[in-house]
Parts: sequence; structure tokens; C-alpha cells
Amino acid sequence: MEILNKHLLFFILILPLTIQAGTIELPQHPRLLISAKEVREVKQRMQHSDFNEMRTAFIQQKNFVTNGISEDGLPKDAIRQKMEALAFSYLLDTVNEKAAGLEAVKLANSYLGSIKSAKDYHPNAQAYEAAFGAALVYDWCYNLISKEDKLLLIENMKKVCCIAEYCLFKNTPKQYMTGHYGENAPSVFLAMGIATYNEAPEIFDFIYKEQVEHFAPSRNPWYKSGAHHQGSQYIHVRYGNEVLQAFMLEKIGLNPYDKAISSVTYRDIYDRIPQTIDMDGIPEGDCHNRLGMGSFYQTFIPLSASLSKDPFLQYYATKNINKITDLSTRAFILYNPYIKSTPFDSLTFSRYFPSPSGLLIARTGWDMEQKGFDSKTMVVMMNMREYDAKNHTHLDIGNFDIYYKGHLALDAGIYQGSNADNGWGKTNYVNYYARTIAHNSVLIMDPNEPTPFEGHSKKAVSRDGGQFSYKNFAWDSTQEMFAQGKSAYILAEDISPGLAPDYSYLKGDMTPCYNVPKNVADYPGKADTVKRSFVFLNLKSEHIPGALIVLDKIVSTNPSFKKTWLLHSQNEPDIKNGEISFTTTKDGRNGKLVDNVLLPEIKNQQIEKVGGDGKEYWVDGKNWGTVTQEDAGRWRIELSPKEAAKSDNFLNVLQVMDAQPSPIPFKVTKTFSSTKTYVALAIADRIVAEQLNLNKKEQTIDFTIGDTKKQYKVLVTDLKPGRWKIKCNKKELTLVVKEDAGTAYFNSNGGQFILSYLGTK
Repeated sequence: MEILNKHLLFFILILPLTIQAGTIELPQHPRLLISAKEVREVKQRMQHSDFNEMRTAFIQQKNFVTNGISEDGLPKDAIRQKMEALAFSYLLDTVNEKAAGLEAVKLANSYLGSIKSAKDYHPNAQAYEAAFGAALVYDWCYNLISKEDKLLLIENMKKVCCIAEYCLFKNTPKQYMTGHYGENAPSVFLAMGIATYNEAPEIFDFIYKEQVEHFAPSRNPWYKSGAHHQGSQYIHVRYGNEVLQAFMLEKIGLNPYDKAISSVTYRDIYDRIPQTIDMDGIPEGDCHNRLGMGSFYQTFIPLSASLSKDPFLQYYATKNINKITDLSTRAFILYNPYIKSTPFDSLTFSRYFPSPSGLLIARTGWDMEQKGFDSKTMVVMMNMREYDAKNHTHLDIGNFDIYYKGHLALDAGIYQGSNADNGWGKTNYVNYYARTIAHNSVLIMDPNEPTPFEGHSKKAVSRDGGQFSYKNFAWDSTQEMFAQGKSAYILAEDISPGLAPDYSYLKGDMTPCYNVPKNVADYPGKADTVKRSFVFLNLKSEHIPGALIVLDKIVSTNPSFKKTWLLHSQNEPDIKNGEISFTTTKDGRNGKLVDNVLLPEIKNQQIEKVGGDGKEYWVDGKNWGTVTQEDAGRWRIELSPKEAAKSDNFLNVLQVMDAQPSPIPFKVTKTFSSTKTYVALAIADRIVAEQLNLNKKEQTIDFTIGDTKKQYKVLVTDLKPGRWKIKCNKKELTLVVKEDAGTAYFNSNGGQFILSYLGTK
């Protein structure tokens, strides 16, 4: 049968979809995950050395002894594994493996018929996987199944889905951007629909309409950003299902998803850290729960490589293929060992994830094979996310995280733990973990402001002076979220050329998220301006790999509203003469962070440390939970100006190094331009100058800094686009400043710098 052509698919994507039952033609069986013409190729690829461990797992799963009955009525994944292996054996050899195919059909009906309960998260997921496995049996063994067994298998699949969280055709509340309906259910419904279309077309018609009208429009804008709207851990939990749905639909020629879908895997690559004791990577949103991400949560890696044929993603897939041995049968299809693979050695260390995201991740190396804490790689995440997608995201715009031989600048708190108050929507979550106070951002405390009402809980009673979101409950779609408006705006971004960029720069305006939205209360704003810029410097030094410069401009509506700059750590900080330092050294960790506070000036600095036993999650006079772990933070720094004022700047320079033995940090010096509108600082062989208001400037800029006998790499930000003339030490050059960057970068000895705007021509 012919599939829909590209022209018809185009209209399906842009117009409301109207489907009459059974009107879409699908290919003949097999068509779920694999087509008939691919069977021989997959049979050959199974012998590839990349599958050595997978073949062993496959044989073990196929030989598992079971009658297919779950004695306690709960899902048993070993039974699913066996029936998939048997069905796959028949698919590859319909002559000699007929008995395996017949046994697969018998097992599928016996197993699904015996499932009576799927309470809690993991049994729920395994119940869905049982239905998915049955769909594979139905499709791959189609010619062996009697009419009666087909009807029974369809009814059993429907029954198991209704035992799980979502039931086919029922009016269960659904959200197409967030929530559990974005996880297993649509993948399973789609698999069932593709497999059973000849006998039960209403299943495919139902779920395909949801894919085209709801899921794809809501997800595609995020794929173009290369990030996931639910943060870092839910790349595994939800994106894995999203890319699986795209893969299934691609196989039958009806894929409505943007080709950029595979790029989200880069978000996972860039936040990987070179050790395995702590959490998987740099966290964003709900993490710290150590779910033990098994096979079901790793399939997005080979799927994204197979869909895109991207050699870097293929390299990542090759390195991770043995993490999905519990899905050995599917692995032979999802992973193609013959796609070209390119190591990360030729992949740049920094990557920007644009709107609707707004993340910048910078590294000083890869070291993906590292298991301990010997790597010299530093990883920094800078968050200026433009939209708050809710659900598993936090009120954390402006947050930064720093890793070096352990998590140093932390995304604090714990999502799940033994304490009953931990977990989504619970007391700790809504008063600390998901709030701005738990992140390396800034606070503006109006003591009378309303408290955020987060999620389904009214337990949010603490005031932290942080951010608000535009909606109490999760968004139903990305379009609904877009219509409400941005929580922050990207003002500039720039990454210098090369595999190891000298600098990575991001600037944003966070003002909207600090004022109370109408959905919470009709309340006057506390912020006129909240802007933050990040400049990460790859110092390419053996002892001090990099430094992060964070500059903030905060204007409150009332000078009495206390402004606070936050920095979270695992161990107790040391504070001395405007310098903050702390280490992480437990269980082989060996990292140290040193923060030079340049603004407010030292006489106007109030630096307090909060934390330790009984105050790990201290907010508004109360400790919201006591459970922690080594990478979840026990301390924080609160930096505020002593003198009340409407307008303030914060300027911090954070360096990392070994804790033992600890080298001497680079000296940091600062100066101001003659008009006091720019601040310039020097560290190592770098000079960075930024405008204190973090606006774009076209007036002449002059400042003096650095050693006249020493050459520096100089970065000047916040410049109006166009041509600029730069003078230093009787040398003169002209540079073109780009709109999105607003930066000028050049080499020069220290001394007096004069920058003059020449216009756009």
C-alpha cells in the first residue's frame, strides 16, 4: 500500500486534521519500528561487535523460563523481554522460528491477561511497556495470529492501558506539553494503533490526530532550541518517548515532528560530568532523585542518532548502547552501528540553546570516559530561560551551576528522599526546592508580597523574595504558554570561535518574573529592572581551568526591598575581605571555588552564610525538610548591599581549582570607565569590560587597566551593533559588532582603552 505523499502531509500539519476511520493507508506488516525491507539489514547488523553484550542479553531474555502469568498481578518485565525476543526471532526467520512466534503470541495474551495492578510510577511504566511489547508481537507475528487471538490481544492491550494511568478514548485530563500524558501513554497508544490498524483503526486514528493537532505543535518549537522544556532529567523520562513517537511515525511516512528533534540529545551531552558518583550531570529542574535511569530512560540516545544520522550523536549512542540491554530486542532496530561516528574531540566545548529556551553550557573538556574525580574538565551552565514551562521546571531564571571535581556552585535541594515532605508538590518542593531561594540567582524581598501558589499544592507559604510564574498549573500547550508572554528576554549571546572558545557570553532581562502576575494577585511590582550577564572564560590553565563573571543590575521599586545575591555550596563557605571560598572533598571529590566579590564595594558588602545542620533548606524562618545528599547542598551565601538604594550592581568573579593541594587563585583587579558607566576587570591574561546598566551603548568608552608590558585578550560587551574604532597604546583597529552579540574581542597590551562608535556603514 502507498503511504500519504509529502503534499498531503503538509496540509495535515497546517490544517485541523479530520480522519475517517480506516482512511489512512499504512504499509503492510511489519510496520512497527521496522519495515519488511529492513528485516534483512537488521539481521545482518546484529552480528556487529557493538552488539556483543546485547546479543548475550537477548539470548538470556529469550530463554527465560515462564508460563507468562504474573502470579501477583503486577507487571513482570522479564516476561515482556521474552515475548519480544521470541517475536523478533520469528520476524528474522519466519520458517525456522515459527514455534517462537506462536509462543510469543501465547505469552503476550497470558501475560497481559494476568496484569491486575500497576500502582506507583515504575509498575505503571512497566504496564505500558507490556502493552508496547504486545503490539510488537501483534505486528511482527501478524501472519501467525488467529482472528480470535487478535481480538483478545487488542482487548488485553486496552485493558492494561486502563490499569495504567491513561485509558484509551477516556476523557482523562490531558496536557500536551507537560504532565504524565507526555510520557509512556502516547507511545504505547501509537504502537498499538500502528500494529492493529487493519482490525481496530480507531486506535491509530485517535492517537495520530493527537500527534498532529496537539503533541507535534506543542513540542516542535522546543526542538528548534535544542533544549527540553522539562529540564535535564526529563530528557530521559519524556523526550525519550517523544523521539520514539517520531521514529515510529517516520517508519510509516507520517512524521509530523521537526527534523531538529534529535538536537535535544546535545542538551544531554553538554551537561554530562566526567564522573559517576554524583547525579548524571548539571541539573536543571527536578533532579537529584537518583532514579537509577534504566533502559527505558536511555533509548533517546540511539533513536536520535538513527533519525538524524548525526555523527556526534552516533558516537554518543555507541558509548551508551549497552545501557539499554533490558530492551535488547528493540536495540537491534533503534541503533544502527553503521552510521558514521565522530568523537567529541572535534565538537566545540560551548553550546547555546536559543529561545524558547535560553541556556548556555560551557566546558573546558569532554573526558566522557572518566569515572572518578581526576578530570580537569570544568562545566558551567548559565540559565536565562525565556519561558517558564512549569511542571518540573523551577523558578530559577538567572541560575548558574559550576562543576569541577565535584559540584561546586550547586542547584540546591533534593527532589525525592526518605523525608515525607520531599517530592513533587509537597512542602519542601513548594517552599524551597522549586523556588528561587534554592538557586544561584537573585532575590528582591518585598516583605508583604504574596506567596507563589505552585502546582496543585497550597502549601507554598514561605516568602523568599524570588520569582513568580504566569500560571499556577502546568500549561496545556506551548502555544498557551507563548500567548502569556516571556518570563525573561535574551539580550545578547556570543561564543568565540574554535573548539575551545576563549569566552562564552549570555545576557538577559529577568524583570518580568520578579513581579507578581495577575493570576497570583493584583499587586504592585517590586522590580523595575533585573538584568544579569554571564561571561565564562576558558583560561586554558593547568591549575585554574576557567572563571565565570556574573554581573547584575537590579533596580527595585522601593529602596527598602532587600536585594540578595545567592551562591549555594555543599560545605561551609569561608568569607574574608570580600572573598568567598569553599571546597568539596568527600569520597574523592577535590574541587574548590573562589569568588571575588567586586560589587558592591567592600564597605557596602553584607555577606552572610546560611546552612548547616537544621538549616540546610532554611527559608522565611523555617527549615523545609532535612534530607540531603552530597550533591544537593547544605550551605548558601547571601550577599546584599548594606546601604538601601533603588539601584544596585553585583559583580562576582568565580574561579575553580583543586582543593588539595590548592593553587593561588588568579588576582582579580577592577576599574571603572571615566564616565562610571563601564566596569572593567583583569584576570590572568584576560580583560573584560561591561556596561553597568547592561544596555547597549554607542557613546565613547574609555578605561585604563592591565600591565602595559603584558598582552591580554580583551572582551568588551554591551556595544551597539556597527563599526567601532579601538585605540590602545598608540595602536588602532576597527571591528564590526554584531547585533546578537554586542561584543568586541581583540588582543592588546594593557593600558588605556578608548572605544568610539563609527556607525553602521
